[in-house]
Amino acid sequence: MFDQKEYVNRFIKDHYRTYKLRVDKKDRVVLNHLEKEDNVNQYLLTLIRADIEKRRKHPFVDASVVIDFPLSKTMKELVEEAEKADILEDYGLYMNLADAIDSQGKKEVARHLISESQWKILTRRYHL
Repeated sequence: MFDQKEYVNRFIKDHYRTYKLRVDKKDRVVLNHLEKEDNVNQYLLTLIRADIEKRRKHPFVDASVVIDFPLSKTMKELVEEAEKADILEDYGLYMNLADAIDSQGKKEVARHLISESQWKILTRRYHL
């Protein structure tokens, strides 16, 4: 017989790591703020990701180059993965993704999805 509770508990154990957050009961400012949030977990994850981005050192990505134009779904996925590889300092993965961004950019220029100057901006930010 299928035990849904056991299934959910196993899924959570296999796919997530749990952290406990303790807030002093006297800290009403923080408690009130957290109580107003619909999804405290998502709120905290958003704050942590913003902090990671703020403190990030960019070992491979040229952060001075800004992508201020829309990207195709494929290019957006490649860029997101390259950014993650940069955060994790995974040079091999980053190099593969930078090469894929270059190749995809050439295809998109040929299909008139992006301009040649936009492709050059992408390859400057995600350089080999």
